[in-house]
Amino acid sequence: MEFRILGHLEVRVSDSALKLGSAKQQTVLAVLAVEADHFVTADALVDRVWGDAPPVEARGVLHTYIARLRKQLAEAQPTDGGPVIVRQSSGYRLDVTAEQVDALLLRRLRARARESSEPDARQALLRQAVDLWRGEPLAGLPGEWAAVVRESLSQQYVGVLTEWAAGELARRHFGPVSDRLAAAVDKFPLAEPLVVLLMRALQQSGRRAEALSLYARSRHRIAEELGVEPSAELRDLHQAMLREPLVVERDGRALTPTGAPTPAPAPEDTQEDVSPGCHLPADLSDFVGCEAEIRTAQKALTGAPANRAPHLPVVMFSGPGGLGKTALSIHLAHQLRGHFPDGQIFVSLHGHRDAPGELFGRVLRALGVPNAHRLRTPADKIARYRAAISGRRYLIVLDDAPTAGEIRELVPGSAGTALVISSRARLTTLSGACHVEVRFFTPEKSAELLGRIIGPDRVAAEPEMVQSLVELCGGMPLALRIAGARLAARPHWPVSRLVGRMSDERRRLDEMTADGLAVRVSIAVGYAGLTEDARRLFRLVGFLGVTTFGPWLAAALLDSDHEEAEDLLESLFDARLVEVLDGRYRMHDLVRLYAQELAVEEDDQVAGREAVTRAVWTAAAIVLQVGQHTLFAAPRLPVPATAATDTPYAAVVDDSPTWLVTEGDSLVSLVERAAALGLDVAACALADTLMRASFAMRNELHRWDRTHAAALKAAQTAGNAGAEAVIQTGIARLLCVQDRFDEAQRAFRTAIELFETAGDQRGAAIACIGLGRILSDFGPYPEAVPLLDQALTVMEEAGEYAAAAEAAYSLGVVHRELCRDESAVRAFEQSGAGYRRISHWRGEAMSLRGIGLVRRAQGALSEAEDWFQRAHDMIGRHGDKHLQCYTAQSLAKVWIRMGRPERARTPLEQSLAVVRERSDRFGIALMHRTIGEMHLAADQPGVALQHLLPSRDLWLEIGHRLGAARTMRDIGAAHAAAGDCAAAHDAWRNALETFTAFDAREASELPGWRQQWGCTCDIFGVTGAASEQEAAAAGTAPR
Repeated sequence: MEFRILGHLEVRVSDSALKLGSAKQQTVLAVLAVEADHFVTADALVDRVWGDAPPVEARGVLHTYIARLRKQLAEAQPTDGGPVIVRQSSGYRLDVTAEQVDALLLRRLRARARESSEPDARQALLRQAVDLWRGEPLAGLPGEWAAVVRESLSQQYVGVLTEWAAGELARRHFGPVSDRLAAAVDKFPLAEPLVVLLMRALQQSGRRAEALSLYARSRHRIAEELGVEPSAELRDLHQAMLREPLVVERDGRALTPTGAPTPAPAPEDTQEDVSPGCHLPADLSDFVGCEAEIRTAQKALTGAPANRAPHLPVVMFSGPGGLGKTALSIHLAHQLRGHFPDGQIFVSLHGHRDAPGELFGRVLRALGVPNAHRLRTPADKIARYRAAISGRRYLIVLDDAPTAGEIRELVPGSAGTALVISSRARLTTLSGACHVEVRFFTPEKSAELLGRIIGPDRVAAEPEMVQSLVELCGGMPLALRIAGARLAARPHWPVSRLVGRMSDERRRLDEMTADGLAVRVSIAVGYAGLTEDARRLFRLVGFLGVTTFGPWLAAALLDSDHEEAEDLLESLFDARLVEVLDGRYRMHDLVRLYAQELAVEEDDQVAGREAVTRAVWTAAAIVLQVGQHTLFAAPRLPVPATAATDTPYAAVVDDSPTWLVTEGDSLVSLVERAAALGLDVAACALADTLMRASFAMRNELHRWDRTHAAALKAAQTAGNAGAEAVIQTGIARLLCVQDRFDEAQRAFRTAIELFETAGDQRGAAIACIGLGRILSDFGPYPEAVPLLDQALTVMEEAGEYAAAAEAAYSLGVVHRELCRDESAVRAFEQSGAGYRRISHWRGEAMSLRGIGLVRRAQGALSEAEDWFQRAHDMIGRHGDKHLQCYTAQSLAKVWIRMGRPERARTPLEQSLAVVRERSDRFGIALMHRTIGEMHLAADQPGVALQHLLPSRDLWLEIGHRLGAARTMRDIGAAHAAAGDCAAAHDAWRNALETFTAFDAREASELPGWRQQWGCTCDIFGVTGAASEQEAAAAGTAPR
């Protein structure tokens, strides 16, 4: 069964064509055939069949079309079932091979031809591809989608036909080429490469008059439709034909037209050459950007000798394809015309190496040198070239030069003539030239270019959509011009419509085609010059989907050593398919999409999944080596031992902090790609490892969230309850950091259920520790005690010292809140010893601080200060400025209680700045409250309220009722100090309700607190008759 879309849509079984129904039903099949072996969502099908105005019943009609087509295809080839339309929840897929769809087969044949080193085999493959063409693709099918695909497929055919025809001309098969190209030029009259090849074929067949007539028709058509002159190459060929007496070459013999006299011997060349004038292509009226590059080039070509090489006025523009190097060269040349009065010429080299001397022949013809064709040897042509430019001021533009060797002899030997060269390659061996790297556009320049193409009104009407379009084009001028051209051709389209079409990565490159321009073609030039190993790496990077990565990732994908991977990456760099950024490699988004397309078309998907799996396990092994300890215990998903032993990247591990920061985005992409491919075990293991070793310590909440969201979906889809429990625990930890404590409790409880269902006692205990930690902050405290006691027992029996230490620490917090001071001290001592045993300095320091908090609450301020100072110094030695804010706050509060509030000012203000920088809302609330207490102690109640009120609001915002109650207690004190007893009473009553509900120690401390601030009012719910307990509490300091 064959699906033919290069012409009218056809499905053929043996020699019979199926009847495919209505035009819209045919469009459904056409979409599935174009996307063969890929799932197409129902929404995408509706969009491509009905466009922007689908009927209400579009979904139902679509299902009807699909049902008819499935039945028809199944019945057409009943012996083996035939191709079927496979359905999944996400959409539909036509289950066929590339050989069964002519458009896909054309691409595959072209790719094989480019890889072939045998000319005969190459031509045979290209001929097969050319013969697949039956006419206008999807002829007769209506709609925007069909029009876009039609244009894209036509461009592919023109490209294949061009390659085939060039090969046939090289083999001197002029007749067949002329016939085939004549029909193609009628269909594609603006395809100048086809016109050039047809003119050459006609000339070499003895039909020069027809060739000249073809040029006249083409020139008229180009001028009429585009308003420009033909390309320099086409004009050069025309001029050469007018001067050239040679009509046919056969077996190396020159023949003349029948009846024509034999040409007289050529006179000796003289210096009286014909001045070429200006033979530059038209400048772009909407040219924008590159101001700095132009200034540099102008200075190099026209500045004083001190500002440029005195004998080498050469500017070399280099950069990836699609950046507008040709347009920049032409624009510069037009600006400099007055500096080079003898003429300006343009020679396109098309990135291909010419035979020795051929380039000089083309330049000599462009310069108007008479009888240049008679110069047979490269040496003769070089000598004639130097004579022609001697003492004159020409500007020669060489576009798309492949190597420095091709153009080195064109460098003038004396001042006067200048060269402007553009190339993808970095022609650094062209010594003395001014090398200018062309960059991608900034968002501002991108928007400016779009504005010049589609008009400022449309840009102003949809600024956000224009910004989105700019981002989708990635600063590539070619992509921007194509997008602009499409919008300019469709003034009824809002910008949002094109953005919507381009937002689907699978069709973005299809949308990047207009007026003979195509992003694919530009990228393909670089890919075609790679070795097979480099091509494989390029495709694997595309399959993985990362944009920035290091050599270690390439080595893992290839299953090779580091050096081999780096060599191949450098070949991609040389081909301008990746750029180097801070020692790592970056692939442009549009280049990545092209690589992804090739990976799907050319590679085994099983091998791709294996490569991604290797990359994930390698990443997890490195992260385990370079990661730091978290402050909490966590359930772990294992990383294969072989991944760690087979990861010989010591250089990476030596610079662990930098590595984790720079590779962060790539590691997140790895998790997301693995999850999307259904590699649930690997995705969850890497997400878990990253959380424990990097994200939690660095407060990288966005990356934490992305990895765990992707991993959770993969685990749930696969029904992997064990992995889901681990990821739920990580999500609960994240929710705690985000101050979303109610959600965190639910996530921990879900994890506990999953662990218990899976029989994972250790995992359940760790989730209990996390839940207990929340309860130790928010209550109810009694519920936390059995959870933490049980978890502590499990962890101690299992020898899990980190987890046992965390459980003991949380128990210490709960006991302290329940006024069980000595139990709290013992728990903190136990946690500190456990953390010390495993060299977990953060945990040990926080345990020391915990003991200090108990002693401070007991009023033993000097002893508390000692504990806090030990913790503060320990953290300071390791450079954790964020964690040190909490020990600084603890010290400051002791100093306030000691009557030294001024000593507390600097550390509190510095700590507030740090927690603000980290967006640590808990820390911000705590620092504001303590600064308020400092001002209270300094008898500045008004200033204190400026800190206490925002602290209270922030505690309430994050749901920390105890923190808010403690701050309300201080607010009451500030009002009392200011003489506003009514406001003080309200604040204290509010605080007492919360303290009582939580059974917190402050419920008994509050009366003494009131007396400290001189309030003796009888307020219901706060005081009654003075009791012994109140009297004893009168001297007690608040927490």
